[in-house]
Amino acid sequence: MRRTTAAAVGAVALLGALSVPAQADAPSAGAMPNVTGKGLIAAERALPHGVRVTLVDARGAGRHVFWPANWKVCSQRPAPGGRLGGQRPELRVVKNKEQCP
Repeated sequence: MRRTTAAAVGAVALLGALSVPAQADAPSAGAMPNVTGKGLIAAERALPHGVRVTLVDARGAGRHVFWPANWKVCSQRPAPGGRLGGQRPELRVVKNKEQCP
């Protein structure tokens, strides 16, 4: 009986620790770094922790990024130095072997 109760309490504590407040999805306030021309992995690492981005195929083909190491950033919004607070940055990307439009 004690093991079952301890396991249930532990499971509830774990679920509570895994829940993320709604504010954690919002981009951190701060300035947008210049990530244009960088590989997608390097660009995402340059952003402040917790900032989620929207990726758009810069060629307009509607392709999805499944392997970030194969893509590079052609343009970004907001521009370098722009404020990040309250918006999700957009990165327009192409595959590494392609030219930016």
